[in-house]
Amino acid sequence: MISLPEAGYTPANLRTLIEKSGLTQAQAGELLDPPAAPKTMRGWLAPVDSPAHRDMPLKKWIDFLSAVKRTS
Repeated sequence: MISLPEAGYTPANLRTLIEKSGLTQAQAGELLDPPAAPKTMRGWLAPVDSPAHRDMPLKKWIDFLSAVKRTS
């Protein structure tokens, strides 16, 4: 089980899951249905105080957690 630095979706948690799962950002985006575009992934990974930041929808976060769990 991967330990996350914070509770719920945050850019830091998403980054941690991607790194600890050995995925690239592109591979992480491909786990979602429909796949997340690279620009979308960059927005979700951008720091919250950055103008580029976009919140990851809760459904996508849950889907991503499930996909990571299936691949590990």
